[in-house]
Amino acid sequence: MQTPTIRLGDDELRRAVEHVDAVESVAEALVARSTGRTGWTATAGSLTFGPGGAGADGEVAEFASAERGQRCALPAAGLREYRRAVLTALATRHLLAPGVVTASVIGSGPALDIQLTVLRRHVPDISHVAVATVGCPPPGRDVLDRLESAGIGLSLVDSPADAVFGANLVVLAGCARLDAPRLAKGALLVNTTGVDLPAALLDGVHEIYTDDRVAFGRSENLLTATPARGGRTRGHRGPHLAADLGQVLAGEHPGRTEHDHVLLVELLGDGAEFEALLAGHVLRAVVADGPGVPTRG
Repeated sequence: MQTPTIRLGDDELRRAVEHVDAVESVAEALVARSTGRTGWTATAGSLTFGPGGAGADGEVAEFASAERGQRCALPAAGLREYRRAVLTALATRHLLAPGVVTASVIGSGPALDIQLTVLRRHVPDISHVAVATVGCPPPGRDVLDRLESAGIGLSLVDSPADAVFGANLVVLAGCARLDAPRLAKGALLVNTTGVDLPAALLDGVHEIYTDDRVAFGRSENLLTATPARGGRTRGHRGPHLAADLGQVLAGEHPGRTEHDHVLLVELLGDGAEFEALLAGHVLRAVVADGPGVPTRG
C-alpha cells in the first residue's frame, strides 16, 4: 500500500513552522559547509520539485522520509521563504549588537507571515515590530495576535521609510524594496529578495555577510568594490564582503566588531540542501501535531 502524502498549503506550512525548531540544525549545516566537512548534505530523505498540478498554486516540493516512508508535499515558494527566515534568525542572533531588538519587516504574503513567525519564536529580546506591506494585504490576524501575545509591540505602517525609522533590525521579505536613504547606527539589514539595494543605501553599509559565498561571487548584485570575474559594476564602490554566515557560526570570523556599524546580510544561495533538512523537520511536526490533510499520493 502506498503511503499517503500529507499535502500542505501556505497556511498549513506556517502553522507547522510554529512547532518546528530547526534553527540549530541549519546552523550546524552552515558550519559544516563552510568548514568543508564532507557528508553534511546527507538527509533523512529526498526532496524533489515539480509542478503542482490541479488545485495547486505554483511549484510543489515533495519530501520523502527515509526513516518510515512518510511523505509530504508543500509549496516550494513557502519552503524557500522558511529557509530564508531561519537564516535571518541566525544572522540576527550573531550579527546584531546585544540588547533590545526593534525590528522592521517589509514584505507581503507568505514570506512576511513566515518571517514574523520565525522572528517571534527564535530571536530573543524583540520589543517592537513595525510591518510595512507596501499596498498589499497585512499579515494574517493569527500572526499578529501571536506577536501581541508574546508581548511584542506592533505597528502596521504605510511605507518602508516609516517602518525602518529607528529600527536596529530591518528585514526585506518577498518582493519588498527599500528606498530609505539611511538606517539607524548599528542596524542589521537582511535582504532576502535577491534584488539590488539602492546605491545611496549601500553608502551607509560598512560590511556585507552572505549565506553562500559562491552564490555571492556569481551574483550580479555586485555589491563589492571588486566584482567577480566577468561581472559588471554599477560604478559604485560598495562595502566589502566580510564573511559567510558559516564562518561566523564556526568562529572563523568575529562578525560584528563595531557597535555602531551598519551590516548587510545578502541571502543569495539556492539552499536546496537546507530545504531538504527543513522539509524533514516540517514533516515530523505535521505527523506529531496534524496541521495538514493526508491524501493519497
